[in-house]
Order: sequence, then structure tokens, then C-alpha cells
Amino acid sequence: MNPSGIAYRPRFGRKQALGPALALLIATPAVAEFSLPDGCTAFLTVQSKGCSVSLLWRCEPAADGGFSEASFGPDGLESLVNYSAGYQWLDSIYTWNSAHEAYLPPARDPIDVTTLLATGIDTYDFTMHRTEPDNSYDIRVTGADMLTGETAEIDGFALDLVRTRLEIIGEDGKSEYRSQGVQYYSRALGHFFLGAETVFGETGAAADYDSTPIDIIQPGEAGFGATTPLYECTRQDAALSAPVLPAPAYLPARETDHDHV
Repeated sequence: MNPSGIAYRPRFGRKQALGPALALLIATPAVAEFSLPDGCTAFLTVQSKGCSVSLLWRCEPAADGGFSEASFGPDGLESLVNYSAGYQWLDSIYTWNSAHEAYLPPARDPIDVTTLLATGIDTYDFTMHRTEPDNSYDIRVTGADMLTGETAEIDGFALDLVRTRLEIIGEDGKSEYRSQGVQYYSRALGHFFLGAETVFGETGAAADYDSTPIDIIQPGEAGFGATTPLYECTRQDAALSAPVLPAPAYLPARETDHDHV
């Protein structure tokens, strides 16, 4: 799944994750320019609701098929992420609070998009180490992704609807963050896109957000490589398109041979 996240974004409260070895790309929390590392090539730009744009790239050699993603808001670069080919989160960095998270293998149950496509459901349960300016501790990330059997067309791409559930648990066993909602998956592009979700904070208070993609831009197309978001960049814009979320569905905590939903 595409991470709906590990740390609250300061603007609208949405969470989003991303990458540590890439920290050298960040000069300040809001950068005017963004350059890829040497040997890396961008392959997708995504303009989304909620005043967000993402740039995705791969680096050579990338024998494992992994890739990276940078997300930008109205003030510039917000986060970076490294993924494995199966979409397992590997490491992340957030510019707004200088937090960094690193995957601690082996996972009890890693994220694996091939399992989702083959069986209709993929559960996950793994640990990341979070480092903040004044603190450092482990977090447990659990959840599940489930194909609904429905599709949507966005910007000419047929996308599978994926119902998601995510929970982040601190070392004290308390839930730090929960979310449920819908994401999208493009079989043609091999990429997840965020969608509409309900986020629950530590107090249990709920808030709805929508990061549905609007423009899916490939190399050579207008807008490719852009790092300035275009849509819903004022609270008035966001209010005009408040998300309508599907009814929550139960997602099992563990996979079995019968989890072919």
C-alpha cells in the first residue's frame, strides 16, 4: 500500500511517509528546487487532491526493483520514501519535524503487492525504528489491503479500488495512529495512489481526508517533473470536495489459505 503515513502533516493533519538515505536531497523544509541523485530517473508525477504532488524515480543499479517517492505541498518538499519492489516501506524522512523511520527486518508479515493481486488481500505486520530530534523508539505497523472488485478510471487509467486499514502502535502498546479508507492501484503502472480515508489520532478523534489523484503524468507529458501542487491548495478548495468514504469493512488481521476475498 501507499503509506497513509507515520507522522501528522501540519497543514491538514494527513499522514504520509518517506526516506533517510535521501536526506541529502533536503536543504530546508521548503526547498525551491529538487534534484534527483546521480544515476536516478523519474518515471511518474502525480497531482492529487489535498494540495499534494508526488515525484517517483528509480536509481541504477536497482536489482531489487525498488523505487523512491518525494511528496510536495504548498511549502515545498514534505517527505521522502524508499520502497521495495513489493511496496514494503524501507525508510522515511519528514521535513516538517525532522523525524526519520527505518525498517527493521525481518518482518512478521511484510507488505507484498503480489499477494494482494494474487489473493485479493494482503495483511502486514512489521517494525520500524523512529528517530526524532529528542527521542528514538520502535513502532509496530499493522494492517491490511483488500481488493474490492471495483475499478475507477482516473486520467485515462483503469485503477483497482483497494480498501485499506492501518494501525501504528508504540513501544508502550498504545495505538498512535489508525486509518481506514480506500486507495487505488494501477496494474499498468504498478503503482498505488492514495484516496479518501478516515484518520483516528491518539485521542480517538476522527478526521476525513481525500488525496485522490487527479493527473497521472508520465515522461514527455505536460506537467511531468512538477513539484508545485495544483489542486485544493486553500481550505476553501478542500471544503468544496469533502470526501465521501465507503462504509468500513472488516479486514482480517492475519492471512489464511481462505483469504481469497
